[in-house]
Amino acid sequence: MRVSATLRPWLLLPATLAALWASSVFTPWAVDPEPRLWLYDLLFYLRFALLFWGAAEALRLALRRGPARDAIPVVAAACVAVVALGHAHTGTGMRWKVAASQAALAAAAHAGDSDQRRRLGHFIVDDVRVPCAGTQQAWLWLGRPHGGGTGTNIALVWGAGRRPATPLPDAFAFWPAGHGWWVAYQHAGRFHAGSARGSAGARHACSPGALLARHRQGVALVVAGRRALPE
Repeated sequence: MRVSATLRPWLLLPATLAALWASSVFTPWAVDPEPRLWLYDLLFYLRFALLFWGAAEALRLALRRGPARDAIPVVAAACVAVVALGHAHTGTGMRWKVAASQAALAAAAHAGDSDQRRRLGHFIVDDVRVPCAGTQQAWLWLGRPHGGGTGTNIALVWGAGRRPATPLPDAFAFWPAGHGWWVAYQHAGRFHAGSARGSAGARHACSPGALLARHRQGVALVVAGRRALPE
């Protein structure tokens, strides 16, 4: 059954919402430790299909020069996608998620070390550690909602306003996320080299880590660190 040209743009918005939900931390499978890299790949390519669909609808509407109201579903889908990208990838989005998840994050930070993968507010946390001896700075390591083994090399560190400390200062940088929380960005290559020189699982005396001015600087550090990993 062919979908009419009038109805088709209105299907774009629910399809976009469904794709965003399927890749969010609010799905039933988000906390499952079973790796689902196939789901990650499927959703990755689905985004391109939706982008092509939206571009085709926008081009059709522009060439047809119909009434402005015909563009409402396409514009709405585009706005939803932009907001979702900002929520997931910008410093503003990170600060909003931390603010909205304060209670759950604080409870986990004060409960001690844990290997339980769980959803805490707007985050998936793979495990909780306090790597620095003599501190109360809990590190909540963030995962992706596609199962275990999909870590991000990013952690939330409870600092209560204090500058975070780390046993490997060359491997981490920090950015203030507000409400006493910092985002720790791991350079995986330097971390791997530093861990190989000492005992990675033990608690060590720590020194203050480097501070960053922007979230995107930390994301760039993570990307560079992954590329620097030995083959």
